[in-house]
Amino acid sequence: MTDDRSDPTDPASRGAMLGEAIDGAVRRITTGIVIAGAIVGLAVYARPAPPRFDAFAMGEKIVRVDMRTGTIIACEGQQTCQLILRKGQRLDRVKRTDAPAGPAALPKPPAPTLPAAAPAAGK
Repeated sequence: MTDDRSDPTDPASRGAMLGEAIDGAVRRITTGIVIAGAIVGLAVYARPAPPRFDAFAMGEKIVRVDMRTGTIIACEGQQTCQLILRKGQRLDRVKRTDAPAGPAALPKPPAPTLPAAAPAAGK
């Protein structure tokens, strides 16, 4: 009767087992790297997109900014909205001509008034 099991002391058998172990380890490491790359790729692809619009309000005025194109639209109360800035335009400074510049531009405080004197009692 012959034994078909391999002899662990056989040098040819050890080399084959070592080769198979290295091959298996390389396959596992490669598979792990591919799976990790796929997970990172899915995480980057699946992240939420930034909001397209941003808006803020001041009293009855509402301003909406399109974050992708840079367009600014402003509305006031129940009035129709107006396009303030389009894509590619720049805001220009406008000099105010309705008020003089310098210290004269500030309103003067009202003159102090003295309270009325009470009549003298007992004379």
